[in-house]
Amino acid sequence: MNRSTALLRQLLILELIQAHIVRERARVKAQMRAEGLHIVERQDGDMDIRVEFRVGDHYDEAVFMRKMLEAEAANRAKRTGMISR
Repeated sequence: MNRSTALLRQLLILELIQAHIVRERARVKAQMRAEGLHIVERQDGDMDIRVEFRVGDHYDEAVFMRKMLEAEAANRAKRTGMISR
């Protein structure tokens, strides 16, 4: 029965982390609006994510390497205890 309660605890913790992520995502989007930052177009490729954006009247684009984003996300998840690897 000990394993069952550990799984239940893990589920409850993940639900709370998910709620925090939803709030944090809303905060980031509000900050983007406040700074006049708008995503014009996003292209998700196998190797990278290309984002065309606008800040006020200025247009620009950025390319983010998918592997680097995945590594950073996994590192943050590991530090918070979300994943065990």
